Amino acid sequence: MKLEDVEMLGHWNIKPLPLPNAKEYLEDLNDLRFSDSGMLADVNPFFFVNEACQLLANSVKLFELGYFDCAFYSVRQAIEMSLSGLYLFSNPEKLKGWRNLEKGFELKTIVPELKVGKEEFAEIKELFSDFFERIAEEKKLMNKYVHKQGYKSLYFHYNSFNAQGKPERIASLTKDFETTLHDTITAVALYRLVIDPYPILMLDEDIVTRMPDLIAESFPRSFVEKYISEEYVERYKKSGIYQGYYDYFKALPSQNEAVYALIHWQLFERKDYNQVKEQKDLLSLHDMEAVDLFMCSLKIGSVIIDGCISYSSETKLKDSSLAIGEAYYEEIFEGQENYNVAYKGDYISRFRLNDGMTYIKHNDVLEKNEIAGILKLCEQYTKMFVEAKEYLKEMMEGMVASKDDADGQM
Repeated sequence: MKLEDVEMLGHWNIKPLPLPNAKEYLEDLNDLRFSDSGMLADVNPFFFVNEACQLLANSVKLFELGYFDCAFYSVRQAIEMSLSGLYLFSNPEKLKGWRNLEKGFELKTIVPELKVGKEEFAEIKELFSDFFERIAEEKKLMNKYVHKQGYKSLYFHYNSFNAQGKPERIASLTKDFETTLHDTITAVALYRLVIDPYPILMLDEDIVTRMPDLIAESFPRSFVEKYISEEYVERYKKSGIYQGYYDYFKALPSQNEAVYALIHWQLFERKDYNQVKEQKDLLSLHDMEAVDLFMCSLKIGSVIIDGCISYSSETKLKDSSLAIGEAYYEEIFEGQENYNVAYKGDYISRFRLNDGMTYIKHNDVLEKNEIAGILKLCEQYTKMFVEAKEYLKEMMEGMVASKDDADGQM
């Protein structure tokens, strides 16, 4: 028999497998993948969280295509990738060896060291010991599929001509895969919470009103209900890492509604000016600059500081699109004056502020007295900015000098 005849009979054709919730799993993985809080560290732990999510997304696609053993392998690798990330995060000096493909990065090596050297990891393992015991058992099941032990790990078991019992076999396979996939997503989420507690902490609305503007986001409540549960959330709240962050933010003042909108959404309404000024100590220099610029004229609808930090007011503009980048705005002013340049049905003006240029979009031409007021305000803030820079420079130089003196006495 010719090879092409065998292939036509279907012996070597992989049969696709149904996974009705595939799209939902991929959406859930996006929720987990986008839980990056922008932490600066020698090793970026979110790189590994992202990779773990990619491996889990791969597993979903592999299973749908029919490569079920590869799908189980990819799920298993997601757990290992998460642990590798935590290990390097807590041992940044090992990164070079990891990058150079050296030995010593196997799970049997890094997990015991994590238990000893990473306090937060050990605490999470203790708080959720029952869950991780279940994961250990599920990993044994995954290994049976990966290492081809038992008839149900064989493609022939699902692709043979014998149709008797085939739906039940496929249903059992799908159940095994979805169980391990679901619990591995939970495991990666818990490993993610070893890094920082923002995805759970920011579910507390009172705490959120005390936070500065962060890129961090909470897990969606639907994600928490599906993968973590309220019981696990309450357990997590007992951890040292959660309590430390919670106590820190709880001690900060709660932002009123107007200040919250300004800090977190860069939105300002002039009627709220007094409310904003009541909590001016909570504002950044850019927040204060934007507020005072808006108060210079009712015509101003948008303030873009340094060409990238955009604030909006209640003044409506014909063009509500957002463009970021000083190069973009400088191109608009090429061969033009600094003020009252026609722009998409509105007007745009530019003013030097601090070390850069600030762009103001307005719905009507700015009068000379309005421009003069803005120039005076920019001059005042630039003076404050220069003084602050000088103060910081002197402080840093003083710290370096103190360190050198201390080193010289040793």
